Amino acid sequence: MRATDYNYNLPREQIAQFPLEERKLCKLMVLNSKSREILHSRFDSLKSYLIPGDLLVINNSKVLPAKLHLFRDKTLGKIVALLVSKESQKEDIWRALLSKRKGTTPGTILLTEKKEIRVLIKSTIGEEFIIEFIDSRGKITSESLFEIGMAPLPPYIKRNMKNAEIDYKNKDKIDYQTIYAKFDGSIAAPTAGMHFTPDLIQELEDFGVEFVQITHHIGKGTFKPIKTTNIEDHAMDKEYYEIDSHAAEQINKAKLSGRRVITVGTSSTRALESSCMDLKRGLIEPKTAWTGLFITDGYNYKVIDGMITNFHLPKSTNLVMVCVFGGREYILKAYKEAVENNYRFYSYGDAMLLI
Repeated sequence: MRATDYNYNLPREQIAQFPLEERKLCKLMVLNSKSREILHSRFDSLKSYLIPGDLLVINNSKVLPAKLHLFRDKTLGKIVALLVSKESQKEDIWRALLSKRKGTTPGTILLTEKKEIRVLIKSTIGEEFIIEFIDSRGKITSESLFEIGMAPLPPYIKRNMKNAEIDYKNKDKIDYQTIYAKFDGSIAAPTAGMHFTPDLIQELEDFGVEFVQITHHIGKGTFKPIKTTNIEDHAMDKEYYEIDSHAAEQINKAKLSGRRVITVGTSSTRALESSCMDLKRGLIEPKTAWTGLFITDGYNYKVIDGMITNFHLPKSTNLVMVCVFGGREYILKAYKEAVENNYRFYSYGDAMLLI
């Protein structure tokens, strides 16, 4: 298939710039891949489209405040850094992308907005820099990052920090996160899960819906558009995920008993499909691994029976994944209807349930 086959028109004003104050009140489009219905609802009515015994798989990865403003000195201007991943088990060694390469050779020390925190450039690997955080107060890197870092919002979300009445730097760190985020590691939020609130989760559990947590750290590849003419030629960046034995057991128990396994987000979907060990029954194995799985035309889903997701960018790998599950013409028809019904799109936007 060609990348242009996964395109659609979206007015810029429908790209959500902020989350709703009450997350669960977003719009919910419900798609049935068999009947080809398109229903319009609200996320807090999710229970109406689920059945007792459904298993929802959520991604508990936590978004790092991975965007930093660094300085060589006060006169040479700002360098924007984006942390990509940990380079080693040591918490202070990271891979990063820098907006400027000149004057950032190994051994260079960069300043931050806090005089106690500095960044040492140790080496380079391709386009990436290996950096180390140095905090003279002896704080661990995660604490230092929360002081100086910003939420790594996607480029289509704009912020004017000057003369702002709201402290977006700190507010976005809270908003751009699921309520069940637990383990540091992502540089983009698993946004499908951001619609859940504690009371909604409790309501669903009381109804008989089960939740299971896995971890899938979302990396820079989530921002990587398909630039190849044929989507099959696109190379996915690998991302780290963990599915422990308890989660695998719950998922397999649901599959064997004929209950639906519904992933919350494309990251959870890729993790489950990557860990499948029994192609016929859709059973998975506990796994700690990196996945570069690109779910594209011709792929047969093995584990999942449904998916909760947001509305994705044109010609993106996530949109392709959704089209593979529901059928390209049906999904693009639904996207067209979402535009016509003034749905909010992308990370802070509305949700879709595919069953």
